Amino acid sequence: MKRKKWMALFLAAVIMIAGLTGCGSSKDPKETAHGSTDTGEEPYEATLMYWAGNDARDLKSVEAAFNELTMTQLNMKVNLMPVTLGTYAQQIQMVMSSDDKMDILPIYGSDVGPYVEAGYLVDINPYLETAGKDLIDIIGKEDISCCSIGDFLWGVPNMHERTNPVTYVVRTDLLEEAGFKAEDIHTMGDLTAVFAKVKEKHPNMVMYNGLKTLTQPAIQTTFDALGGGKFGVLMNNGQDTTVTNWYESDEFRSLIDTMYVWNQKGYLSQDLATSTDSGESLMRAGNAFSFTAYGKPNSKAEKDSATGYDTTIIPVTDSVCYTSTTNALGYAVSANSENPEKAVTLLNWIYKTKEANDLLNWGVEGKDYVVQEDGTLNYPEGVTAENVGYHQDFGWAMMNQYNSYVWDGTDPDIWNKYKEARDNAIVSKAYGFTFDTAPVINEIAALTSVSDQYLVALGAGVVDPKSGIKEFNKALYAAGLQNVIDEKQKQFDEWYKAK
Repeated sequence: MKRKKWMALFLAAVIMIAGLTGCGSSKDPKETAHGSTDTGEEPYEATLMYWAGNDARDLKSVEAAFNELTMTQLNMKVNLMPVTLGTYAQQIQMVMSSDDKMDILPIYGSDVGPYVEAGYLVDINPYLETAGKDLIDIIGKEDISCCSIGDFLWGVPNMHERTNPVTYVVRTDLLEEAGFKAEDIHTMGDLTAVFAKVKEKHPNMVMYNGLKTLTQPAIQTTFDALGGGKFGVLMNNGQDTTVTNWYESDEFRSLIDTMYVWNQKGYLSQDLATSTDSGESLMRAGNAFSFTAYGKPNSKAEKDSATGYDTTIIPVTDSVCYTSTTNALGYAVSANSENPEKAVTLLNWIYKTKEANDLLNWGVEGKDYVVQEDGTLNYPEGVTAENVGYHQDFGWAMMNQYNSYVWDGTDPDIWNKYKEARDNAIVSKAYGFTFDTAPVINEIAALTSVSDQYLVALGAGVVDPKSGIKEFNKALYAAGLQNVIDEKQKQFDEWYKAK
């Protein structure tokens, strides 16, 4: 228990450092049958933690319906434990550092290293070909490998988008009024002429606004960061094999130069460097022409709904599969599981069972939703968002939204479009590789502090690039950047040679 209390403090200190990785151990596999429903065996009681959008009014009805399925098909009783993103960080530390029973739990791939290092997670490799055999077919071995740290498989990725191209979300009415089309814009720099025309017609409107950490220089994805932050990357959409400093690249300087020009011309919000408001909310308020966001096949429908305007989505980077995108969200088996193989069996069953995914996301059919003629869902008569017993609409963070209904207003064929986007994307040469930061954990912490100090101001265009970029890189190297680059190169070379 003393070790767990110490580790809880350790986790609290490092959990905010993105990309931490490590190595660890697992419990011994149990010799039980895959998916057994042996009536002579006592039902296994499992605890399932999953991400949810809200604290539902009526979890009991969903849990009862869920257990009707699991008792019949798996001889399992499952305790559902939804957790919102707002309370997740606190709850996950409490769960990890306690001896409380837990079977399946959600994990950010960027935060998993300390958990593995502390022995809080089970290596599910021994169970994948048996209890988890459907996971291989559903997710694919290549995507599953993104949740590996060395030979340790800490979990499996959930079924969300595998590519995150950077896009500009712009108001269609103002774009057309200015005489431009989406096809006219291919890069960040191309927007300068658009902003000039829109600003001319609407002098009081902010051309570009949004969350301070979502400016294009902050979310640029034309390289593979390999994990451990953007401190040493593979350029050219991960097609290069030499680890270099992104912050010294011509591309980074071009982005910062453009932001600085935009700021000088009055195109940016003067609060951009401190803004905590989303681009969606600022556009909805009526005074923002554009903002940046990661793109996916149904971005337009989402942004139209979130902003209240007809939007045009303009991609300015390629669609690329990176390890960090695929393993951003995953589900793992806790070391506190009394039977890890049964936990993997449950996880496998959820991914392949449509009714399970619909229950966790949408609730009970007929009570919380009805199926419409086009195959999408809506509320039953008399039920609204204000009085529904259970309604998450949080499939992107749950296990397998691809095996679930979609809500009214969403393209019924959207999941096939997600799969097509993944199949047609460029694949980084480092896909499946995760950097082990353990040898340079102190440097990563120092570099993160430096980045926090400089990057937002540079990305918001408030610092002169000529002096700002030079000062930023000087501070990065002083904090140990070269050590991290060298370690990344060493680990990547070993992985790539053995691939």
